[in-house]
Amino acid sequence: MALKMDLDQYLRELEWLVNTDSGQGNPEGITAVGDFFADRFAAMGWIVEKYDLRPGTGNCTVVKNREADRYDLMLIGHVDTVFQTGETAKRPFRRDEKNCYGVGVIDMKQGCLSMLHILEQLPAQVNEKLNIMAIFNPDEEVGSRWSKPILHRYAAICDKVFVFEAGGSHPGMVTVERKGQTALSVTITGRAGHAGYMFENGSLSAVTEAVHWVNVLNQYHSEEMDTTVNVGVFNAGEKRNVVAQTATVAWDIRYSRPEIKDQLETTLDELVKHAEAGGYKVEFGLRKTSPALAPDEQGWAYVERIKKVAKKTGVTFALKKRGGMSDANHMSQLGPICVDSLGPTGDFDHSDREYLAIDSIVPYTQFAYDLICDLAEDA
Repeated sequence: MALKMDLDQYLRELEWLVNTDSGQGNPEGITAVGDFFADRFAAMGWIVEKYDLRPGTGNCTVVKNREADRYDLMLIGHVDTVFQTGETAKRPFRRDEKNCYGVGVIDMKQGCLSMLHILEQLPAQVNEKLNIMAIFNPDEEVGSRWSKPILHRYAAICDKVFVFEAGGSHPGMVTVERKGQTALSVTITGRAGHAGYMFENGSLSAVTEAVHWVNVLNQYHSEEMDTTVNVGVFNAGEKRNVVAQTATVAWDIRYSRPEIKDQLETTLDELVKHAEAGGYKVEFGLRKTSPALAPDEQGWAYVERIKKVAKKTGVTFALKKRGGMSDANHMSQLGPICVDSLGPTGDFDHSDREYLAIDSIVPYTQFAYDLICDLAEDA
């Protein structure tokens, strides 16, 4: 069934959304964008829930076609951007024959808008068969810090989650695998002293211990295992002839295999013991783990179903494995099958070169619409 999209209307609505600042630190703007969607769903007769998460962030908006103990599908997108308030005044929405440009135009106000247009046009028979909800997340760009309890509560009662982050290329590229991440920042404190009297003055070089940590964690860096270990920050010492009292190191470690997460946690505990046994003090400024998105047998079986829908829709299908993360990473741990990258596409998100490819809007939105209609056939 063809989705009747009014592309001009879509672009007018996108212009308003893009020109509304909704970065973290601007809860009013985040809430205003969420209210745009809440009002439209209320007009459709859907149940609308608003969770005020201020002062941390703005409202988290949840909409449902009905109350249910279990939902067949959740659609999710985020209304926040990575940019500071005032950025939209510097580079407001604009378009040319090929692309749209502006703050959050691809990450990811276009995906949220596609969710709305799909659900507004959902056939009555599909709406009757499926229990559907949608969430407009206010804080994904900071790891869903405040919204995560809400997301997890609903993910636990959903069979499938469709995430409308931007697609990999258009049309038809989706994501069912994303790397997990261990993000670390540690300060190691030793004991300063004159470099010429290290055997006599009891000094402890924080650099020596920090380098030990670097060497141990670097053993995880493996192309074969698809694991990357990046030391992004290494700060230590004051003078060449003074034993460094402190060293601060920050890592970004990404991995595809879920078991790496637990292995890293064990290694970090062992490193702390090694440091403390040597007389060092260890303080973590950050020790955060996000699990990998990795389909199980049911997930891979559903990929085959997606391929059939893509063929029926007439779009090219491809899978894109991603190193970046989304809400799919943590929600997948609650049991639903997560399909990501269903939004229209572009490139250069998180930069002033960000753009949305106009010719991706209709085919991507149609593809996601067809996936939902396909779910109803088995309901």
